[in-house]
Amino acid sequence: MKKFEYKKLKYRYIKNWKKKWGLGFFIKNNNIKINEGATCINYSQQCFEGVKFFLKKKNNINFNSNRFQKSCNKILSPIINLFIFIISIKIISFLNFKYIPNIKLGFLYIRPIMLGISKNIGVKTSKKFLFTIFSIPLFIKNNLINIKSVFSKRVIDNLGNYKIGSNYITNLINNYYIKKYNFDDYIHINNFFFEEIGTSNFIIYKKKKIISPINKNILPGINKFFFLYFLKFKKNIFNYNIIFNTINNSKKMLSCGTAIYYKQVNLIIYNNKILKFKKKYFQKLINYFIKKNV
Repeated sequence: MKKFEYKKLKYRYIKNWKKKWGLGFFIKNNNIKINEGATCINYSQQCFEGVKFFLKKKNNINFNSNRFQKSCNKILSPIINLFIFIISIKIISFLNFKYIPNIKLGFLYIRPIMLGISKNIGVKTSKKFLFTIFSIPLFIKNNLINIKSVFSKRVIDNLGNYKIGSNYITNLINNYYIKKYNFDDYIHINNFFFEEIGTSNFIIYKKKKIISPINKNILPGINKFFFLYFLKFKKNIFNYNIIFNTINNSKKMLSCGTAIYYKQVNLIIYNNKILKFKKKYFQKLINYFIKKNV
């Protein structure tokens, strides 16, 4: 399995909430039975997270657990205790241990999900919730990508930094159409500001500075912050509105997300203009970073 796609592994975790959390179970059945009137189906009261678990490596889950709690709080769902969240992920990794790829090839991608499952047809918060965790093996591919810009906001204003399902409908639509033009990905643009590459953060290198946008429409990515911390640049720029001229005058561009990991951008088409980026520097840096941290 070389693509980012679902694969049934042996075990997953499931836990229900009705006024309080019940016991959690590790089960083999990968099907969830949900009523047709559930709020997660009708009104998108759901959120999720993406966690990487490497073989024979100290795995940092704290960032993802805090981000998941923030998303749960935003959609008015109960909060999962941090200890239960982290221990459940570690147990899932242990139970599905034989599926974890070699550390040089990939990792176990773990998907915690919170779903509102009450039978609500009126617009109101759910009284019942389901928390579940499943996992798939994922293999690292650090190839070059070609990008076409898309003139649309990815998310509802001020909700982009929460990992909730309703933010991803634009990606579903764009993914469908972009493949017709044989491009690998696309950039989301809001008021002429470049925000994200698909569902991933991005970093550009310009005049010996590392520049990456951060605002309320952008989900803070752990891979981006790990990479920036590794570089130890003293002149990192975070709150920076990136426009076309900023990208046009930069030398390198990197896409980084939980699932896709790190990919170097080869070219961008924007307003019928083609921008090409130098290939060598960032790729060597990525390889060195992965060698040191993976």
